[in-house]
Amino acid sequence: MSASWKITIRPDVPGDREELYRARHRVYALELGQHSPTPESRLSDALDAINLYVVAELGGRLAGFISITPPGRGPYSIEKYLSRAEIPCPLDDRTWEVRLLTVLPEHRASPVAALLMYAALRIVEGRGGSRIIAMGRKELVPMYRKTGLEPLGLDVRAGSVTYEVMAAGVADLSRRARERLPSLLRLESLVDWRLEEPMLPEACVHGGAAFERIGARFEHLEKRGEVIDADVLDAWFPPAPGVLSVLAANLEWSLRTSPPTHGEGLRDEIAAARGVPVECIVAAAGSSDLIFTAFPRWLSSGSRVLMPWPGYGEYPHVIENLVGCPLRRFPLARSAGYAVDLESLSREIARGQDLVILVNPNSPTGRHVPRAELALLIEKSPPATRFWIDETYVDYAGEGESLEGFAASSANTVVVKSMSKVYALSGIRAGYLCGPPAIARDLARRLRPWAVGLPGQIAAIEALRDPGYYRRRHDETRALRERLATSMSALGFEVVPGTANFVFADMPAGSPDAAELARRCRDDGLYIREWEGSVRIAVKDAATNERIAAILEKALK
Repeated sequence: MSASWKITIRPDVPGDREELYRARHRVYALELGQHSPTPESRLSDALDAINLYVVAELGGRLAGFISITPPGRGPYSIEKYLSRAEIPCPLDDRTWEVRLLTVLPEHRASPVAALLMYAALRIVEGRGGSRIIAMGRKELVPMYRKTGLEPLGLDVRAGSVTYEVMAAGVADLSRRARERLPSLLRLESLVDWRLEEPMLPEACVHGGAAFERIGARFEHLEKRGEVIDADVLDAWFPPAPGVLSVLAANLEWSLRTSPPTHGEGLRDEIAAARGVPVECIVAAAGSSDLIFTAFPRWLSSGSRVLMPWPGYGEYPHVIENLVGCPLRRFPLARSAGYAVDLESLSREIARGQDLVILVNPNSPTGRHVPRAELALLIEKSPPATRFWIDETYVDYAGEGESLEGFAASSANTVVVKSMSKVYALSGIRAGYLCGPPAIARDLARRLRPWAVGLPGQIAAIEALRDPGYYRRRHDETRALRERLATSMSALGFEVVPGTANFVFADMPAGSPDAAELARRCRDDGLYIREWEGSVRIAVKDAATNERIAAILEKALK
């Protein structure tokens, strides 16, 4: 398809409407018989004054369109046929209606319909919608179900056409869309996307929303004590006293001085602390630095990658959006408390995988697979399968749970460790990889020089020299987590058993949805993460955890 024949997806402009109304008449009056033909050969209704339209063009000519009704501006189209009391899902201020998916006959074998539905989702998602309702022609319901829309058991008749009422949560629709990202990536070069919302997610969504009050330029640092940033998993405790002392004594020099190029001293200190050969260690600017370096090196569009899901979102972002290869998500069942079924996982690995990613303890669920069981899983797996073990939170699971020693003596396993969460060093972005010397050497050659700044290298080395301090803090964190989990359980949350510095929970029965809860909490200065209908909340000190529980209780009401 040449550039002149790309499918253009754009918002409508004032000059479009008459052509759209004539196309509606052609399809819904003359072809489908939903409406009677009109003398002026056009169809419009009162909703057109408030609706958004997305237009698809091919070769500069109209190929199709879809209409989107925002909440709060009047009745939805569906209310022409059913009262609100008859519709078994809320029609609140975050429910959007998608209607009039129309593809002209000559373009119905093209991807126009799929692109228009996806465009509507991106608009609703980008503008804070949490639910979509729609009416789909009865014979096309299987197509809609593939996107995630589910019939509500209600049919409506319009002229000679029977429609089925459908609805779905935006989070679920977005999850299904992410699973189709490889297909979208293949389409990207054929699409001229002109919507304000990007066609593909720009990056993994992380926490840190509290900076909307503090300011991205740190204009209001005085407000940092007013907000509870429980949407990020930074440690609630300060770094070891020695870290603060050495930085304070050498701050001016460390800020103006270039660090050792590849963190040579930091590598030595990590190796000594972990009891592994220094040639097995690669120092980097956090685990993300290693992910972005290793995966494009190791993977291609045809690679087979497996990862338990739900999991850390940076991995699918890099694999699907940047590398462009499919990610097989191994489902963790909500009914089983998101525990990893190792036997089923082992069978899946045996079918042939190039890379298996295991975050242990997992984020966002907090579930942990004991070291011995995980080592056995790897030993039973095909030697050609490479394992990437992310141990960002493993120190919270207790001593002796890391696989670093196992990885150093293996041929196919690497352990990645961030020093952010367990050492209270999130601001310096330090981390490392431990693995077979050959893999470590290859990655070290590809990391940029001076990845970890001098204050970061100094702080990380000093932190490694005080394991007793951090052991005590990790013990305290486990106790604080249990108390916060108990408080949330008392509010009706279904708390998932976990071992990390956060609580993951499903929403109480009859409560607002997770996205709405997060919005209400923000009004009181509490920032939490919503994850596909559940919530993840970082553990804080005892007093702050009490504030969290109080704000949650208020928000639930």
